[in-house]
Amino acid sequence: MPISIFKKLNLDKIEKIFISIFLVLSLGVIIGWFVGIYELLGITPEAAGATMKFNTAIIILLSGVLMFICREKKTRFRGIYKILASILIFIGVITIGEYLGMSFISIDNIFVTDVFSKSNPGRMSPATAICSILLGIGFLGNLYPDRIFGKIGLLAFTSTAILALVGIISFILLIPMANKTSLFQTMSINTSILFLLISTLQLFKNQNSPIYQILTGDFEGSKLARKIFPSLIIFPIVSSYLLIVGIHQNIITIDFGLVAYAAIFIPVGIIYLIFTALGLNKTDEERQKLAMELQKNNSYYLKRFKEGVDQVSSVSLMDTNKVITYVNDSFCKTTQYSREEHVGNTLELLDSGHHQEQFFIQMWETIESGEIWVGEIKNKAKDGSFYWVFTAIIPFKNDKDKITEYMSISQDITERKEAEELKMDYVKKLEYKNKELEQFAYVASHDLQEPLRTVINYTDLLTKRRAEHFDELGLKSLQFIQEATVRMSQLIKSLLDYNRIDNDNNLTLVDCNELINGIEIELSKEIKDTETTIIVEKLPSINGYESTLRMLFQNLITNAIKFRKEGIKPLITISAIRDGIGWEFSVKDNGIGISSEHKEKIFVIFQQLHNKNKYEGSGIGLSHCRKIVDLHGGKIWVESKLNEGSIFKFTIRTKGHE
Repeated sequence: MPISIFKKLNLDKIEKIFISIFLVLSLGVIIGWFVGIYELLGITPEAAGATMKFNTAIIILLSGVLMFICREKKTRFRGIYKILASILIFIGVITIGEYLGMSFISIDNIFVTDVFSKSNPGRMSPATAICSILLGIGFLGNLYPDRIFGKIGLLAFTSTAILALVGIISFILLIPMANKTSLFQTMSINTSILFLLISTLQLFKNQNSPIYQILTGDFEGSKLARKIFPSLIIFPIVSSYLLIVGIHQNIITIDFGLVAYAAIFIPVGIIYLIFTALGLNKTDEERQKLAMELQKNNSYYLKRFKEGVDQVSSVSLMDTNKVITYVNDSFCKTTQYSREEHVGNTLELLDSGHHQEQFFIQMWETIESGEIWVGEIKNKAKDGSFYWVFTAIIPFKNDKDKITEYMSISQDITERKEAEELKMDYVKKLEYKNKELEQFAYVASHDLQEPLRTVINYTDLLTKRRAEHFDELGLKSLQFIQEATVRMSQLIKSLLDYNRIDNDNNLTLVDCNELINGIEIELSKEIKDTETTIIVEKLPSINGYESTLRMLFQNLITNAIKFRKEGIKPLITISAIRDGIGWEFSVKDNGIGISSEHKEKIFVIFQQLHNKNKYEGSGIGLSHCRKIVDLHGGKIWVESKLNEGSIFKFTIRTKGHE
């Protein structure tokens, strides 16, 4: 049977059909014995010379039930399964005991009386009894497929199939009962066929069975068996049948028949063997050719792979004692040692002293456990210089899971590590500068404010209590001093506010519509006094720092109100659109506008474009806005023309914030 056909067979469905056949036939024979219908006891009793005994029908019936339980996986019937299989063994053992005169009980005619057989009526043949024992052992072995008893069960089914096949061949070759061996004399063709079907079905179901492996295996032995089996079975049976018929019909003599049998069988067998061998040789030749092509391709790809690895990585091999057995050119170039200096040495040659001993202990514990170790190592070259490598050390194992050698693959990362060290130095310096700024902020908020408050208090005191002692110039001087100190205090406060922008680290979801509503409430007096109109389009909710975003919008709205045209009511429009990285906000006004040369200058800290007496302020509001936008990963700019109003635009990144 070709392997492709066998694999397409639905064995479960076939087994179900045969179980039904076993049950029907066995029940038919049982009924035949009860009602005395001789024709139900054998296919052609006269030719075969044997009938299926009542106990044999019981064996077939029990075998069908056992196959049904096994196929349906009825675990709750496991106990019944064992009992039924044991009954098969019991029936066979008792029958063999009766043949040997050792039985303590007779079961030949326990249910019905055999009136058809002259010799040992009701008794199964020895072959049938042995098959009954073997089937019982085989069915019990099905319960333990992974144990030694499972292998014994497979052997029992195989033996049953062989005995049944011998019985079938005896029938095909028309061997009369008198000429059969005593083992098969009373074994019917019905029994032989049913035993063969039961045993082969069980062998087909088990992937560990020899029959399954031969029919499905891809090895040469299985292929050869599939090719030779037909000739070994069909040709001898056909030729033997023709020989026997010729002798019975007196067409040929026995001597001539034997000579002719040998003369025909041997050449035909040789010819078939030659054709089979030639077919296998052709298959093997194609396999070898394919293997050579595969080896050639693998050699080429491995060579190219090695060349590629050698160009970008340092590679070394070590034996189980960690002694280097091979290094590539890149390894020698990086370490500055020659190949001869490395081979026979260990990696300790490159020890820089940077890593503690525990580092290497843990590294080798990982590798020797069979795991790949990956990490960074600082080594020392031959000239005394230090270098860093990113290394993977791979343990190789044999088929017994034992480590045979180690491979080290490394890449030089010295430049990256030096850059990281520079970055760390920069970070440390930056942290130091930040501490200095924090100290400055403390001084500005306490030490600098204190003398300013003293000056303001004393000038107020002089103005109130000693004003009559000053002339007009003195009073103006006091006024200038007061204004200057107040402005100085405002500048310091604005500088502190600018420095504190980064301190708001609470990222929250901010509804910009509610944020603008709150600002309008805070600026309600200024809005009312200037008759300002603020139009707010639908704004999004964004992840950001709420207090700084409030300051951003408030500064832009305040500036739009402050820098208004005389005689024109301020009109402010706030909107937002989606862009590629987040949201783009616009704050548009109808104020005095900004000349093109000042569009960048306005964002510089303490820069004011207008007269301080006309427009109050510290000149730091738009600097606050730029820093806040930078904090949110965006940018800010202005689109404006002098006397035509301005549109301040800024972006807020949502990636990383939402």
